[in-house]
Amino acid sequence: MSLLNTQQPSVPQQRGNVLIPLLLVILLAGVLIWFVTRDDSPEQPQPVQEIAAPATATDDEEDNGLVEEPAETVELGEPEIPETPTVAEPEVAEVEPEIELPSLNESSEEILSRIEAEEQSIEPLRSEQLIRDAVVFVDNLRNGVVVRDAALIEGPQTKFRALEQDGKIYIDPRSYDRYNSIVDWFVSFDTEVMLTLMNDYEPLVREALAEIGYPDTDPKTVILDAIEVLNATPSVGTVIELSDETVMYRYADPALEALPDAQKQMLRMGPDNIRRVKLKLEQLREALTAAS
Repeated sequence: MSLLNTQQPSVPQQRGNVLIPLLLVILLAGVLIWFVTRDDSPEQPQPVQEIAAPATATDDEEDNGLVEEPAETVELGEPEIPETPTVAEPEVAEVEPEIELPSLNESSEEILSRIEAEEQSIEPLRSEQLIRDAVVFVDNLRNGVVVRDAALIEGPQTKFRALEQDGKIYIDPRSYDRYNSIVDWFVSFDTEVMLTLMNDYEPLVREALAEIGYPDTDPKTVILDAIEVLNATPSVGTVIELSDETVMYRYADPALEALPDAQKQMLRMGPDNIRRVKLKLEQLREALTAAS
């Protein structure tokens, strides 16, 4: 077994280096800004019950034929008026004030500051328009398309490698390790922090969706569709054969080459990283569904 010595075409090398981490991180960013609605309406106060006045005696008592001496008149003071019992008013739940949001153009710095305040790493993130880039990427992702222009992070610093054996070309398993650090970051991101940020920044993601032609689209639908596409990536093991018949590497297996671009990029991470990402995506899917 020997390393393939032919020089790799520059364009496919760059695309392979950059797009996989973009696939992961921008999906995460999309999840971060989705809003989960909650019913925070206060409890309605209970009606105060009226207290019935005491019953008075009637003059219809039966005459027993006896003449009674008139009763001695006794002067009484001011009649005592019973105090009306105090009815405790029901407690009204406090409604937390809505967060004052920045403009869409100026939102990235605030979001990154809040992520840092929750002790989550922002080191891989590079975008100056976090919400816009995330919305564009995730919208394309749900259609199986990978958009490089909406880049939030830098790609791996090491190059893609291939191996040649018995006249065939395979992905070098060492290439999978290029994505370990970004996958570590992705799967360690706290889901509760994600949900909190989703709740706060929903109006801005709706604004960004409207900019690309989806004014009435629920952000939740976009994210869940993208998760479904990624989780449908097949499991193929470590050994993946390539074809170099064109200017860029292709999968030798026609079934793999026919997959959506998003799933083909997932395959470049290797089976262990794919498994970890899928588990995290499933966790996110369950959290989004439960919170709706």
